[in-house]
Amino acid sequence: MINMSPTTEKSYGLKVVLPSLSILVLMIIMVLPYKSSLISDIMPFLTLIGVYYWSVFKPRMLPVVVVFILGVLQDILLGSPIGLMPLLLIVVQQFVFFQGRQFLERDFIFNWVVFVMLVMGYGLLYWAITSLYYKTLLAYLDILGQIFLTIAFYPIITWILGLIRKVIK
Repeated sequence: MINMSPTTEKSYGLKVVLPSLSILVLMIIMVLPYKSSLISDIMPFLTLIGVYYWSVFKPRMLPVVVVFILGVLQDILLGSPIGLMPLLLIVVQQFVFFQGRQFLERDFIFNWVVFVMLVMGYGLLYWAITSLYYKTLLAYLDILGQIFLTIAFYPIITWILGLIRKVIK
């Protein structure tokens, strides 16, 4: 006899990969060639916003392995030192993970303030490590522009990711 009752197995469809796909789309937007070198030089850290957001709101849907793979892919696409993005993104993810429910119980402004502190550290580490790797002092105004644009884009990107999160629920 065939069991016609609904199963209690977990769904592993499109909803499970939406966080990873959304970060991949943000990465593609970040690495697209733009006609203006100014845009390319100060492109915000969109993948950082995605990793931070999903680490806060759906941490189980964004495994460390996926963050690592996305980071390596970003390094390859941007031509940055291989391993730099995975390292920085995983540090951010683990920071959020170890803070736990403290982030989820707060409002948007609190999460944004925490993100501001994270992006400042992230940007400065990115600048310092990249400068060491290339053995030259990179333009600090570019990294400051990236940091400020990332902070400015945070509400817009998190609003879009929030719409995606509603689909996942």
